[in-house]
Amino acid sequence: MSSNRRYADKIDRQMAAKIAQVEMSPKYRSLPPELTEIEKDRPVQAPEPIAVTAWIDITAGTIPIEAVVREWNQKAARIEWTTSDGSQHSAWVYLGAIRRRGT
Repeated sequence: MSSNRRYADKIDRQMAAKIAQVEMSPKYRSLPPELTEIEKDRPVQAPEPIAVTAWIDITAGTIPIEAVVREWNQKAARIEWTTSDGSQHSAWVYLGAIRRRGT
C-alpha cells in the first residue's frame, strides 16, 4: 500500500509552522527565589489586584506590559498578565520595574 505524499507534505508544513511559532514566541523570565528573598521576607498579599505597567525580561530584551500586582515584599513583586492569545502568565520582578497605572 502506498502513502499519499501530498498529504504528508501538508502535515510537515503545518508542523514546521507550529514549531516556528513556538520558537518565536517570547520566553518570559521571572526573578529566581534567591533574588526575591521570599523565604526571608514573606510577601504581602494585595487585597485587590493593583494595575501596573511592568518591564519584564524576555529572550530578546526587556518589554513593557500591562499587568496586575498580586503580592510583594521589600525587593520584588509578583505580577500577572494575559497575552493577546489568551495565555496567563506570572513572574516576579524588581519593584523598580513596575509603575502604577491610572494614578
